[in-house]
Amino acid sequence: MTDKNKDKERIVESVDDENNPVKVIVRRPTPEDYRDSQIEYNKAFREALDSGALLRQRLTDYMREQGIWNDEKQKKNDEYVDKIRAKEDALKGGGIKLSEAREIAIELKKLRSEFQSFLAERNALDSNSVEGQADNARFSHLVRLCILNNETRQPIFHDQKQYDAVSDQPWVIEASSQLANMIYGLDPKYVDNLEENKFLKEFKFVNEDLQFIDKEGHLVDAEGRLINEDGRYIAYRTEEGRKNKDPDDVYFVNRKGEEVVCITNEDGEEDWVKLELKERKPFLDDDGKPIDNFSSAPKNEETEEVKSTRKKRSTKTEAKTT
Repeated sequence: MTDKNKDKERIVESVDDENNPVKVIVRRPTPEDYRDSQIEYNKAFREALDSGALLRQRLTDYMREQGIWNDEKQKKNDEYVDKIRAKEDALKGGGIKLSEAREIAIELKKLRSEFQSFLAERNALDSNSVEGQADNARFSHLVRLCILNNETRQPIFHDQKQYDAVSDQPWVIEASSQLANMIYGLDPKYVDNLEENKFLKEFKFVNEDLQFIDKEGHLVDAEGRLINEDGRYIAYRTEEGRKNKDPDDVYFVNRKGEEVVCITNEDGEEDWVKLELKERKPFLDDDGKPIDNFSSAPKNEETEEVKSTRKKRSTKTEAKTT
């Protein structure tokens, strides 16, 4: 694909929800596509308005009336912004210990995540505003027009229902993201270019996928504990095994570094327990002798007496009926 055509269309290679490969074409919308999508915008705008959705202009007032947003939350919002900016400046400026800078980068990651969670309800309301619903309708229409079959070069989705049925699959999400980048000029490497991620990659605290690694390239968590691709804590039996990253030398551990194994109960449910708890040890009687099971426990004399009485009554009943 030439540089001239690169901006007009892109090839997206991804997978479906069963990990089967999917290859599609994403093309830039034409002026006619934009006109058609504006019709969808106007239609969705009117329907949302008629259904009682709020205009963005009224949204702030509504959130304050409902207690969703107030002066205290606005103050907290501003504090998040100031803290994030201060930590970004610390990473940009340098002049501090590398270990301290690493901690700042990790704290910055957590701050951004907390800030996103803090804004989640407000953002959800915005997407449900009249304009938000209309914007979504317009973009969905462009997705249906501009994601093409790789062989026929025809639109894959013929209607909204067909698009909605697979909209959460990886290849659709990736293709939609690429289309958004083409339309709105979004930075496809936005996450990579966050100040904390640039720093962590520069000093090799993370790999290309932004996963934390140690000096030997092993995957670790933010605190430096070894993990596998699934995020489970692991350890190596030998230094040689660790050096060679030998999968046969790996065993699972908990957060404290204690070896754990997976057991399955009678209901088929799995649970990870410390190695010494893999098999249940017998309980002891008052003399300190192992009790294998309940039947091995000392028998209750009163219970045995009741059983004996019931047995005699049963025998008499049988005699009367014969």
